Amino acid sequence: MRRKGGNRQVLMAAVTLIGTIIGVGIFGIPYAVSQVGVGLALVYFLILGGIQLLQSLFYAEAIMACPEELRLVGLAGKFLGRRVRSIAAVAFVLGFWGASVAYILVSGIFLHLLLSPWLGGTPFHYQVIWGLVGSAVVYFGLGFIEKVDFWSTVALIVSLLAIVAAAGTRMELSNLTALVPRGDLFLPYGVILFSLSGLSAIPEMRDFMDGHRRGFRKAIVVGTLAATCLTALFGLAVYGVTGQGTTKDALDGLSSVLGSGIAAFGAAFGFLAVATSYFMIGLNLRSTFEYDYRLRRTLAWFLAAIVPLLAVVLGMKDFISTVSFTGAVFGGITAVIIAMLYVNVTRRGLLGKRRLGISGVWAYVSIVVLLLGAGYETVATLMRWP
Repeated sequence: MRRKGGNRQVLMAAVTLIGTIIGVGIFGIPYAVSQVGVGLALVYFLILGGIQLLQSLFYAEAIMACPEELRLVGLAGKFLGRRVRSIAAVAFVLGFWGASVAYILVSGIFLHLLLSPWLGGTPFHYQVIWGLVGSAVVYFGLGFIEKVDFWSTVALIVSLLAIVAAAGTRMELSNLTALVPRGDLFLPYGVILFSLSGLSAIPEMRDFMDGHRRGFRKAIVVGTLAATCLTALFGLAVYGVTGQGTTKDALDGLSSVLGSGIAAFGAAFGFLAVATSYFMIGLNLRSTFEYDYRLRRTLAWFLAAIVPLLAVVLGMKDFISTVSFTGAVFGGITAVIIAMLYVNVTRRGLLGKRRLGISGVWAYVSIVVLLLGAGYETVATLMRWP
């Protein structure tokens, strides 16, 4: 008989988290590093990686403290009241819709780069096709996603390491030793915070672990640390090759140095990264509508998967600035609510002796950092507004 919380289950859960974290945000990391230099970039990774690890653990505690099958919105209503539930609903849904649209757009671009030499078509055609395929995956739910997501994430990690290895042969030491910032000192905040978020995978990981708390926490720590290290490694490797010629999407600058073949390989890697994240986000949003709002499965699936696709079909093309804002502001609000949930369930002793044991002080520290970051992004966006 297979032991609950065994190594295989921990590995499956951790890989799910890695696949969710390593998404479209990773391609902005090299450009973020180029703006501040390696030293400050590593400081950002240390601080924001720690905050994201805390948020995932806090979210897991709130989930384990609730016997009902609730997601973030339902948990906020149960433990923090109706007003906080309303705020969580706005932040959660708008943030996930924005991310889903971005994933559809970027997936279509990668597929176009890979397949258009043989099949033709425009990026829009591939965006619509992928939106339909991804919607079908979200509809069939956890069992199907678990099978697809595990092996696609394994392939993703192999591809990422292959790109890093190829870049390693052409890295310039002067790029890695240039520690003096050259650009926007605060740019890495939003990029790194977004790229290291994996909250949407936490409820599904609990299902994988079948209620085994220690294994659940272990999978979160392993998955978060592994994804953070891989993301940082990718950013440093690409920046080490392209230096101040680093482009915002990473691939253009890399292909100019390593050749067009690496661009196609990078596009395949990018598609895997975006696809795995899109699956988990879509499933989590569907579950929120289904469990927290008590909607029927078909309607919950429509709102989670078809609405973002319709947004693309109706003309949402330039969504990067919108996603950047909603990710920083709504993502920050979501994380603050999660920290509040942790404080609440800890004070009420809902987990008894099997609680996480992290002081509530760290929850308040993360709240301050996230609110300051959200405030800065809001002011910066308003100042850039025409």
